[in-house]
Amino acid sequence: MAEVPALRRSVAILRHLASSNRAISAGALVRALEIPRSSVYELLSVLEELGLVVRTEPGYVLGPGVHELGSSYLRTNPLQRLAQPVVRQLAEDTSATAQLAIIRGWETVYVLKEQSLRSVAVVTATGVRMPSYLTATGRAILAQLPKSEVLAMFQSESSFVTRTGVGPGSLRQLNALLAQTRRAGWAIEHGEVTPGISTLAAPVYDVLSRPIAAIGLSVADPAVGAQAGTEAGAGTEAEAGASADSADRAGAGSDDASVTSGAGEVSEDLVERVLAAAAEVTAKLR
Repeated sequence: MAEVPALRRSVAILRHLASSNRAISAGALVRALEIPRSSVYELLSVLEELGLVVRTEPGYVLGPGVHELGSSYLRTNPLQRLAQPVVRQLAEDTSATAQLAIIRGWETVYVLKEQSLRSVAVVTATGVRMPSYLTATGRAILAQLPKSEVLAMFQSESSFVTRTGVGPGSLRQLNALLAQTRRAGWAIEHGEVTPGISTLAAPVYDVLSRPIAAIGLSVADPAVGAQAGTEAGAGTEAEAGASADSADRAGAGSDDASVTSGAGEVSEDLVERVLAAAAEVTAKLR
């Protein structure tokens, strides 16, 4: 079989970056992979152009293109087929709208949606894309990704645009939300996608324990609790800013903060049902 050294070296670089939770310099890649320095820089340049790596001040991290390729793979694997009965049952049991979503690039893409006759109207139709930092399903996935991948997706403050005037406005605020989501094991957004609608979500993992999707459940606010807020209790921009003040603790890896300031208002039954549904799909994929 013909050898393609550049391809093998490119894959080696991507795999090495994937194995790290922090940025890696070009020099470190040269030493770790024993690839000529000139070749490493040339390959990194091409990979960056393709969106597969992103150059940051400390070094290189995986780019959004890697997650996009992984999400494309999902369309040809049994995820949707295995998840559909679980998502349908969740909708029926809760009289709510249940979804299965993945992340493509920096966006949440809804790949399944099931409703009961009494479900609330939401905008999460199959194929719809939303900023992942605003959606509960997106945050459920982002919280389980290496921080370097999240950084690669949201390097610019201009990346953060809200739909309803509510939601994180910076990477610092997002990190605070994700730190608390990571601790809780589930995510919640309150009116950030659709006013008056709150969504709970939990991640689905593949056989390698990578977060590849999330199951969400959208309900009218009273079912979740009008004071539930977001993962960091950020029901308003002011509250999100307050959450960001603790980002040095939460975003830096300390998960000592409470799950959400309004945790007492969240229906434990709904949370347990969403977590159970995500766990069931995860088990089917393994």
